[in-house]
Amino acid sequence: MAQDSQASKWIKHPLLLFIILATAILWLRWPTFGYSLWNVDEAIHAAAARTILDGGVLYRDAIDQRTPLSYYAVAGIFALCGENNLWAVRCAFAGLIAATALLLFFSGRNLRNTASGASAAIIYGLLASCALSQTDANAAHTEWLVAFFSTAAAAVFITGRPSCSKRRLFISGWLYGCSFLSKQPALLDLLAPAATIIYLGWAQSEPRHSLLRSLLSLAAGWLTPVLLTMGYFATQGALREGIFYTWTYNLSYYGPEITSADRLLSLVWPLRLIGAAQPGLLILWIAGAAIILHRLLQRLPSPPEIATNPSSVFLALWSLAALVGAAAGGRSFDHYSIQFFAPFCLGTGLGLVRFAQWSWSGTTRWPIRVAGVPLLIALIYSAGAAALGSRRPLPPEDTSQRVSAYIRKHSTPADQIFVWGYYPDIYLFADRRPASRYLYASFLTGLIPWTNTEPARDTTYAIVPGAMKNLIQDLTAHPPRFIVDTSAGPNRFWQKYPLEKFPALHDFIRRHYRVVEAAQFVGQGFRLFQWHPGNEVAAPQLMPAVAPAMMAALALPHATAWLIPQRAATPHGASVQMNDGRLEFFAHAPSVLSYELPARAHYLRGGFGLRPAAYSPDNDTPTDGAEFIISWTGHDGTTHELLRRRLDPRKLPADRGMQSFRILIPAAAQPGDQIDLRITAGPADDATSDWTTWTDLLLENSP
Repeated sequence: MAQDSQASKWIKHPLLLFIILATAILWLRWPTFGYSLWNVDEAIHAAAARTILDGGVLYRDAIDQRTPLSYYAVAGIFALCGENNLWAVRCAFAGLIAATALLLFFSGRNLRNTASGASAAIIYGLLASCALSQTDANAAHTEWLVAFFSTAAAAVFITGRPSCSKRRLFISGWLYGCSFLSKQPALLDLLAPAATIIYLGWAQSEPRHSLLRSLLSLAAGWLTPVLLTMGYFATQGALREGIFYTWTYNLSYYGPEITSADRLLSLVWPLRLIGAAQPGLLILWIAGAAIILHRLLQRLPSPPEIATNPSSVFLALWSLAALVGAAAGGRSFDHYSIQFFAPFCLGTGLGLVRFAQWSWSGTTRWPIRVAGVPLLIALIYSAGAAALGSRRPLPPEDTSQRVSAYIRKHSTPADQIFVWGYYPDIYLFADRRPASRYLYASFLTGLIPWTNTEPARDTTYAIVPGAMKNLIQDLTAHPPRFIVDTSAGPNRFWQKYPLEKFPALHDFIRRHYRVVEAAQFVGQGFRLFQWHPGNEVAAPQLMPAVAPAMMAALALPHATAWLIPQRAATPHGASVQMNDGRLEFFAHAPSVLSYELPARAHYLRGGFGLRPAAYSPDNDTPTDGAEFIISWTGHDGTTHELLRRRLDPRKLPADRGMQSFRILIPAAAQPGDQIDLRITAGPADDATSDWTTWTDLLLENSP
């Protein structure tokens, strides 16, 4: 390896460099440690960590789709510093960033000289604060663990060259295994040492058996922590779930949402982020990468170049593997790019010192020397100024803190809660444990963050089989004190998943819970349910039936006969009358009308809506809307939803007046099947002024 120049001898003690780096990084990030939540991933990790500390097992009792190391690391910090102590987690991760920078120092020093290592370390510390969005740069992301373990593995591998012992290869592989256990795309980083070993074997004509032993030592090191982890989950009865959520789910559900073209485009995302923050460093890295590729591809390299080619091969392969790993998800989230930062900073640090040495070498002309000084100063100033900017004012707090504060005030630390939505933030803000293994509900609805979010797109294809059954079992075994429904507002696209679309969960809530503080929280996008045994009277199937005379009046017109409902429940009143030339079935929400279908029934047509007085400006207590649902139940008990429409005429002019429909009854329908016309109250389950009607209903035979 290259020897240190006299100009770089000033750094004699790596510990001193680490103290300087750690102090600087802590100072830069200190104002961000106390912020409530930087990224939803922090909330997921916190909720999973609390379940782990309660004796739970990841994937069995708390579900997420990443490999497990980061969750247990957060649980360890909570065990030492207190549950939900994100301040301590972020402080620890800042130390992890400093440790990664120190490892880059060792690698750069071994590859070239001390100044190169110091440059790589400093650049990494600065990019960690300034190259990402504020929410991603300051969050305790699992990618910081990936960067640390992959950099540690690289440092062990690099410092063992040119002839790396089997022991070093085992240790390096073990560290790469820990990186993979932090996040799956880190598996690609293992290709860098493996390919370098093969390259060296070819370049040095190494015997095949020796080359194979080197590769097996690396593989054995990688397998050791992975197999130990699998063994732990096997003993806890969670191995099958762990494999499903970390591997099968990502390959079969999460991954297919992204096209190959999108993945290719996401390859440039880390470079775009760095270019936007530090264009000078990106240019320097591209120039250095071009030089390395030229040297590796040339036919007649010089002896000094041959000696350094293995290191160049490793750095090039590590950079490529990390870039592909960062793009593997195809979603261009800023924090995915962290995996690429370490090899980028190592290459940039080497290039920066090389440029400085070249600029001031005795053979360089004086104009280049003069130009080199301001360029170096500009690079240093730009990086430092951008890092200082990371201490900018904190963003406003999340609105869910209000409903969380209410939960915290009206429950005890022993109480559990459940959040229907992609909002684990509330577990953190309320400081209450989740009552279900599902820390967020996308596995129950098919939402894939953040791809299939269009309001009209059906996502049932991505629902994990058996998920709703598991949820109801969890909630039945550990009834939560509160349930928060985030579908009442635009909370991470959850408006497309109202509870009414999920009958099992909706019925469970209606039987055991009641809405509280609707006026306070619905406007903020949350519906809050509190445990209320004896609330069964609110369930639609148990609502009191209307009088027999009214049952006859609510008969559904059909070509052969009028169909008297099998069941009609309208606890707040019902009537039948002609209104503006329409036959109106007034059925105040909540209500349900159920009819048995005759033979050859093909279509149901009619209209629905709210009376104008319900949302009139002079109504002091206007409706907050209602939802109209028509469903068909076959003779085998199978139910299909034929129509669902939520109306909010007070806010949306298009929802005013009567809404017409003509729906096809399934071809499989047989005499005796049932059709239900259901109306539910608004998002707050508040039936005030819900003067809802069905009009001109008619069951048609003609196809």
